[in-house]
Amino acid sequence: MASFFRSISIKIFGVAVGLLILLAGAALYSALLTEDVHRQLRTLNYSLFPLTIALTELRDATHAEQIRADVMSGASQRRSESACRTSATAHDRVTSTLGEKAEQLSALGAKLAVLERNKVEMARLQPMIAELKYQNRRLARMMIAACGAAPDVVTQVEIHDQAREVVRLADTITAEIELFVEQGALIVGENQTLAMKANLILIGTAGFVGLMLAWLVARGLTRPIIRLQVGARAVSAGLLDQAEVPVTSTDEIGDVTRAFNNMIVDLREKERIKDTFGQYVDPRVVAELIGGGQYSSEGEKRVATLFFSDLVGFTSISERLAPSTLVDLINAYFTEMSAPIRDRSGIIDKYIGDAIMAFWVPPFVDPNDQARLACAAALEQRARLESFRTRVPDVIGLRRDVPLIDFRVALASGEVIVGSIGSETARSFTVMGDTVNFASRLEGANKAYGTNLLIDGATHDMAGEAIETRDIDLIGVVGRDEPVRVYELAAMAGELPPEKRQLFDLYAEGLAHYRAANWVKADAALRRAVSFAQQHSAAPRRTLQGRGTG
Repeated sequence: MASFFRSISIKIFGVAVGLLILLAGAALYSALLTEDVHRQLRTLNYSLFPLTIALTELRDATHAEQIRADVMSGASQRRSESACRTSATAHDRVTSTLGEKAEQLSALGAKLAVLERNKVEMARLQPMIAELKYQNRRLARMMIAACGAAPDVVTQVEIHDQAREVVRLADTITAEIELFVEQGALIVGENQTLAMKANLILIGTAGFVGLMLAWLVARGLTRPIIRLQVGARAVSAGLLDQAEVPVTSTDEIGDVTRAFNNMIVDLREKERIKDTFGQYVDPRVVAELIGGGQYSSEGEKRVATLFFSDLVGFTSISERLAPSTLVDLINAYFTEMSAPIRDRSGIIDKYIGDAIMAFWVPPFVDPNDQARLACAAALEQRARLESFRTRVPDVIGLRRDVPLIDFRVALASGEVIVGSIGSETARSFTVMGDTVNFASRLEGANKAYGTNLLIDGATHDMAGEAIETRDIDLIGVVGRDEPVRVYELAAMAGELPPEKRQLFDLYAEGLAHYRAANWVKADAALRRAVSFAQQHSAAPRRTLQGRGTG
């Protein structure tokens, strides 16, 4: 029940009910004012105006009777007593009716009166009307009595004076009523104006209060929504530490905000797990597996470029160093050598002792760029190795008898099977196939040829003009009918020094004569290459030890 009253719909409904109550109150007050005006109008229409007419008729009748009395006083001999009595009785009947009507209208006015001053005024008219009624009856009795009297009796003068008194009372009451009607009309106008002003004020107040309530409710609804919007944008930008939103209400928006904050907590935990997991598996592979990509449930054949590297003389190095020192050295070496691979879209499959296995494969890399990127990564590793050697003493804490760090690298391209491979309880995202085995063996071939970076013909052809190479040999591969041409990777296109280019040209000339079995020319060309190398390098043997098999 408590959650029901915290609901947004109840808040909105409460605002609507409040507005309706305000409008109903305004309408009720306006109706009361209008009713007062109507009652005042009814007082004028049903009481005062008819009362004025009745008094006017009474006065007119009294005037007529006064005139008749004046005439009678001069010609009483010509009128019979019966005619006099008939006229006096008729006058009495008419004036009595008008008097009764005046009393009834006065009583109705008192009943309909709204204001206290109006009620007092109507109460003050009632004794005056009663007095008028009494004087009028007295006039009628005097007139009837005068019909049988002698003409020279003073009664006619009394009748005349009594008639004048009735007329005076009627005029006085009429004047009072006219003043009262004038004041009532002013009051009606004032009440109408007051009613209109009150309506405007009440409607304006109700509208203002309604707008304020609506604004407060809207503000209360939109502010947390805006905060949620800002939090959602922070989530989309990856700023999970800034995405949490304060809970400021207990309604549905508060529930949504709490759920949003719980989601942020879950996302932070997932990011932490992903970051931790990403130290063991490439983050792109993690995203592929989490996203349910095609590699997450089944393997697929792809053309990939494989990378294998190995430290030269690792066994002797490991025997000379303490275990913790050896771990520090290997970790520093892997950190230095892994960066070029990851920076060029390669995926590090695993670290095997002192060896690194990596590969470039779609969709993690463009198939047209994978060989070029693999070659660029291997060449950058060789450049970084030179600077790493200078830091080895600091890494292992030795200044004397520092081991020489060198490596051998092989790149091979071909069709492999890519996928999540392993048991039901443990899997690894890796590649399998003949190309993987060949790349591993090609890395060992560096030792036979005295080289550091060997690539196969497929990698050479895929990289094309992006690299500078030296043709090394045609080698036989177990399981393949055709020999595989291998090359030494020297530099990226345009980065080979001119003297190195001349040396490669001399070597290529000698190798061509060698493969043509022209031994004399081959020997001469290769001797020139060795001589050239001795002039430009302190260690030429390693560069030119490649042997051909024909």
